[in-house]
Amino acid sequence: MKQRGAIVGVTVILNACLWGFAILMSAHTLKGTGAYQQIQHILGGCAGGSLIVVVGGFAALSKRLKQGD
Repeated sequence: MKQRGAIVGVTVILNACLWGFAILMSAHTLKGTGAYQQIQHILGGCAGGSLIVVVGGFAALSKRLKQGD
């Protein structure tokens, strides 16, 4: 039971850190400019990474549940 909670917790924390990084990098890139083209790739990459982290974390949780851990 503790392992499931740890997987969910780590997944949520990693996802939050990833989006925090996206926000900080976007703010740094936009400092003094109005160029969306520069942050488009940062946000797209972080959205893809977020999807991988969340889906991967919950897939691992589902696999553990099926194994009976």
